[in-house]
Amino acid sequence: MIKKTWLFAILIALTSSHSQAGQPVSGDGNVSEANTLIVANSKAWKPFSYIDDSGEAQGLLIDIWKEYARVNRVKVKFILTDWNDSLELVRSGEADVHAGLLWSESREIHFDYLEEIIEIDTQLFFSADHLGMDVEQFLQYGEVGVVSGGYEESFIKQYYPRVKVTAYSNNEIMLKSAFSGELDAFVADFQVANFYLYTSEQPSAFSPVKHLYSAKVRPAVKEGNHKLRIVLETGMNKIPEVDIERIQRKWLHVETVYPKYLFQFVFSLLLGLSLLYILQLRKTVASRTAELRQLNHELQHQASIDSLTGIYNRRHFMASLKESCQMNAEQTSLTLLLFDIDKFKSINDNFGHSVGDHIIKQIAELVASSIPDDSTFARIGGEEFCIYLCNRTAKEANALAKRVQTCVSAGEFTIDGVNHHVSISLGAIYSNSGPLDHQYLINQADHLMYIAKSLGRDAYQFKVL
Repeated sequence: MIKKTWLFAILIALTSSHSQAGQPVSGDGNVSEANTLIVANSKAWKPFSYIDDSGEAQGLLIDIWKEYARVNRVKVKFILTDWNDSLELVRSGEADVHAGLLWSESREIHFDYLEEIIEIDTQLFFSADHLGMDVEQFLQYGEVGVVSGGYEESFIKQYYPRVKVTAYSNNEIMLKSAFSGELDAFVADFQVANFYLYTSEQPSAFSPVKHLYSAKVRPAVKEGNHKLRIVLETGMNKIPEVDIERIQRKWLHVETVYPKYLFQFVFSLLLGLSLLYILQLRKTVASRTAELRQLNHELQHQASIDSLTGIYNRRHFMASLKESCQMNAEQTSLTLLLFDIDKFKSINDNFGHSVGDHIIKQIAELVASSIPDDSTFARIGGEEFCIYLCNRTAKEANALAKRVQTCVSAGEFTIDGVNHHVSISLGAIYSNSGPLDHQYLINQADHLMYIAKSLGRDAYQFKVL
């Protein structure tokens, strides 16, 4: 396995070859706008990014990228605009990096993501007049406001297709419509909605009524710009964790989202409760520490597992593959298999999602029993799976790809007396060329999978890099 010192030297070499003297690299590989890193984001996404009354960029993400610029000795320029426009700036190459957004399958086509910065919680908010209404019934026929191009819009359209969606160009415009009575419900990040509500004259006009999802905010560069992504990740890792936490506390502190007159009361109350808690905590700290360690271990395991199939989930697989790619030495090979179920949508449409879920589980069990014990096997999408393993020859890798593809075709999938013929299309990549980019391998395998589909499905394609 490659030593950390060698890995660090490789990263430094990448940085120096594509970012001389700390200069940022643009989407086409050149230094952008007179050695200035151009960062795009929303102009109305408080407390993460917004334009203040004096026209200056402010927010948690803005401060983090300012800290990146200071630590790495580069210049940074912010372009804050409406959400859709900020995405287009990066896609078109007019901006080097998006300061932070959520991952989605549709966005992954256009962007390569960096490590997460912060987690957000997104909620459905009702006006005071609608509190007490049946939330699930409302989501069948009601009307909600969302930000155009935001993850909230795609989430609502996917999971609540019957609800009427009214899209606004940014959060500020949406909240103004809500305060004026034009909107009775909206979907927004909890931290963002609280910031706008509790700095307005109508802090109790809307309240959260349903948690929709939690997700990580991650910077992103234009898809395929792996060199810039590596440079930015290396630069981000130079920022001390204490400074990241300081910035987060500054913008997510109670004073930024709640009225200032509450602070003194809350502080005094918390101080008194803390003293009582510390006295009690000293009596039970040993046993509680052991319990928490065990619980943390169980939670970490659960967070890595796909609940439907019992195999690894996408988050664990990507992190594991990335680590293996970075530590891969020349004498060590890596095999990556990516496949999905052919014509799976027709199975769901004709027989229902319960049958589709049953088939996904059966395929996971069948493939798991057909691959070596040292394989890392995960469900990375609805009907999409990935496998990787090391220390195999190209011949063994090709044989494994064929075995996985044919074991599904030969499998029996009988559900409620109905026999379903199920097949997969698979793309397989083999490499023994040293340190690799994990996203590049995924993209190559995905491309081969679609070649297999174009050739009639129920097949696999194999390539040696």
